[in-house]
Amino acid sequence: MNRITHFGLVCVAAFLLPVTAQAQDGDAPFECDNNYGDCGTPEVSGGGGGGGGGSVLINNTDLGDTYQRGDDFDDDGIEDNSDNCPRVRNPDQFDSDGDEVGDLCDNCRSTRNADQFNLDNDAKGDACDDDIDNDDVLNDVDNCKEIRNPVDGESQPDLDGDGIGDACDDDIDNDGKMNLDDPCPFNANVENPNDEEREVCFPDVDGDGFSEVDPVNKDNCPMVANPDQKDTDGDGIGDTCDNDIDNDGLINQLDNCKDVANAPDEGKSIQADLDRDGLGDSCDDKFCYAVFGDVENCLDPEATLAVYSPSLAADTGANVPLRLFANRENQPLRYSWSIQSAPNGSNAKIAAPEGSVEQSTPFEYKYLADRPTIIPDLPGEYVIRVHITSAFEDANSSEVATTASYEMRLVADGEPQSTDSGNNAGGCNASVTEGDWHSVAFLMMGVVGLLGTRRRK
Repeated sequence: MNRITHFGLVCVAAFLLPVTAQAQDGDAPFECDNNYGDCGTPEVSGGGGGGGGGSVLINNTDLGDTYQRGDDFDDDGIEDNSDNCPRVRNPDQFDSDGDEVGDLCDNCRSTRNADQFNLDNDAKGDACDDDIDNDDVLNDVDNCKEIRNPVDGESQPDLDGDGIGDACDDDIDNDGKMNLDDPCPFNANVENPNDEEREVCFPDVDGDGFSEVDPVNKDNCPMVANPDQKDTDGDGIGDTCDNDIDNDGLINQLDNCKDVANAPDEGKSIQADLDRDGLGDSCDDKFCYAVFGDVENCLDPEATLAVYSPSLAADTGANVPLRLFANRENQPLRYSWSIQSAPNGSNAKIAAPEGSVEQSTPFEYKYLADRPTIIPDLPGEYVIRVHITSAFEDANSSEVATTASYEMRLVADGEPQSTDSGNNAGGCNASVTEGDWHSVAFLMMGVVGLLGTRRRK
């Protein structure tokens, strides 16, 4: 089966048979029919106004022409509220452990852990982490498995030898007095410590200037040095060791504003992030729309006209749609696609390379006629350039015929393909017209998922 990763999309087949309630063999149906679950489209902005107009909501997530009203943050065709990885593209929705958290975003893929708790903020959730507190002592022999207390000398500190480490023992000296009520938690024989004895009674194990057992000024991150004692949410747990710094119910690793409380709105499954740069609206002072996490090439609506198309990976012979993004919403544009370089000997061409667009959702443009596509015939890298010109005045600069260009890369893998036949090796036409899309009763496509990493300047 040919694949186009998104990075890419895969042309699976065009069927004229009824679609069952769930796609067979794990392939999700496209041309959204809601049989696989809610289908969505990226959140649409714009429209409205005094004239009663509004945005046309076009389902670009499945590369079809159906009209949907949904919210699909990761553009994988599954609406956020039904998506088990709402921020990571996973159209197959694989969930090996059945905890309703998809494999691609599950910190314990083989162990059910819907809460995704991860005390030490490493790659493994607590449910499958053999060292929950990351103190280099495995859980089954750790005398404080949820509080860091590394080995000191030959073993972890345990003053009273009760098997509970001093870091998590409520009565360290085993004198029947809780530490915070004990005049000397580390010596059962001292009842009224002098200044010299206080250093023994209330030691500062992590060396941050605050004793772990001082009843007056207790360290809010025992065993973890944090001299500033910062506690953003005021819950008594210092930020350095707080799994939810802002106390909004989302652990830091899943929180797009970990220092600012911004729980999802009612009925939503993810926090607001209109520009999709991975930083929530509550703590993001700059709007710059990131396509599939490419923050470096984000689209700033306030900047000069810019165009963008995500780089792709595909099999040779696959029919690859070329997607068009610009930093303007619903501005009429003329476009031209061209191949700048290709593997030596390639005869690949771009179908329908020129045309115009005028509708976007919100920054991806809907092709008005034939969709530009390319079928890579040889393995290797293709550099493809898209050039746009504003059809009228640019919305920001008011200049006529403003231009912008961008070069994306298509990396093809597989056996060399013949270009003599008019049909695509994967069974899809190189150029698909608006009428063709509607004439196909059911079109099934699959999306492999997002490659690359997010990074913010």
